[in-house]
This record gives sequence, C-alpha cells and structure tokens, in this order.
Amino acid sequence: MMKQAVVVVSFGTLVPEAMRAIDSIEQAVAARCGQQVYRAFTSGFIRKKLRRRDGVDIPDPRTLFARLTEQGFDEIFCVCTHVIPGIEYERLCADAAAFPQVHVAKPLLWEQADYTACVHAVMDSIPPRADDEALVLMGHGTAHFANAAYCQLEHKFRTAGYAGVYVGTVDGYPTLDTILPQLRADGYRRVMLMPFMIVAGDHARNDLSSDDGDSWKSRLEALGYETRTVLKGLGEIPAIAQQLASHLEQI
Repeated sequence: MMKQAVVVVSFGTLVPEAMRAIDSIEQAVAARCGQQVYRAFTSGFIRKKLRRRDGVDIPDPRTLFARLTEQGFDEIFCVCTHVIPGIEYERLCADAAAFPQVHVAKPLLWEQADYTACVHAVMDSIPPRADDEALVLMGHGTAHFANAAYCQLEHKFRTAGYAGVYVGTVDGYPTLDTILPQLRADGYRRVMLMPFMIVAGDHARNDLSSDDGDSWKSRLEALGYETRTVLKGLGEIPAIAQQLASHLEQI
C-alpha cells in the first residue's frame, strides 16, 4: 500500500489573528482527505521571525518535501494557498519538481469556474451594502504577468451581476489611483474595504485599513468617502477554504 502525505503550503503571516485563515484552509483540507496535513511556509522572512519571536519552526516546502521523502512517503499531494499562479507559485512548482512523488494543486484562481466560485463566496460573506456603497478589494499584486488575474476578477464580478465592486492591488495594477476616478464617475460616497488576500495580515492592517495617512482607508476618507472595513482574509471564508481544498482532487 502506498504511503501518502498531504501538505498545505502558504506564504505565511506574522499576525496571530490572521493565522485563522491558514488554520481554516488546513482544516478543510484535512477533512477532505481524512488525514493529518503538514504545514510549510514559503516566506523566509516570516519563518525566521516566527523562530525568533515564538520559537515556532515551520519548514519551507523543499525542506518539508525532503523530510517526508526520507520518512518513506511514496506520494506527496500539495495544496497551495496562493491566490494567483505568480512568482510564489512558480517557485513552489520548481521546488516540487526536484521530487518526482510531489504533486502540486492549482492556486485559488486558475479556471473560470474558480473565478465564479470565488466571486460568489466573497459576496455571500460580506455585510449588506447600501445603494451608494462600493466594495473595494485590495489584492497583493505582482510584476508577474499573472497579475492580469485581478482585472479578470473585477470583470467577473460585473458579469456575475455585482455592481460597484472594484479590485485594486498594493504592488501591481490596478491601483487605488486607478479605482478613484471610477468611484467618482459611478457616484459612490461610501466604500466598504476588504482584503482580497488569503490572510488579513500586514497589508490588510496597515496598507488597507490603518489610520496612517497613506492607507487606502485614510486616502478615501480624505476625499470625503465614508468607509468601513471587513478585516477578514479569504481563507476565513468557509466556501473559499473548501474551494482550495477541492483542488486536491484535481491533482
């Protein structure tokens, strides 16, 4: 009988409250596969800080793959919590390529069905909006061409029938500056802010919703918008945790 392991790979987070999202995804994967799951983080900075701050040693994917191989696992199935197939996902696939027995699932947004499921999961999870209230989502963004997924995502909200939803990024395109003219043209005066990231970590708490002058919240309020924030990572939405877990079955 073949010995199989299941791994959940995340970028990681240093915000204790944000870990709920990763825990939720790992629990969904464990329930689906019916066995223990192993954890790996791709961020070297986060792994080092967790060791120093909390005494917690979380391996990187390559180290974990090697460790499980040494323990005699014949097959290793890897669920990643990356949102798009960008730089982090390509690095994970490169690490996995060194181990023939490792099989990597697709990230959150891959097929059209993923976009559709994600759009409905987000909209079903937020509080009711007023007629003059827009929803602005903050993705991470990347220099990788997979960044185009964010524009596709915004278009998917439109075609799914959800008006007043705008998707921006911290490190890519579109940006908040891209969104502002659309908000004005569409006549919105209130804005609901939410991170479109697996965890509501540093970006969500600082770049999106803090009182710092350059946060999205502060910039919008300086322009006269009334704001409120849904400080919740995508992984905390049960339907999205299940969506990522279901990718295990597509390997």
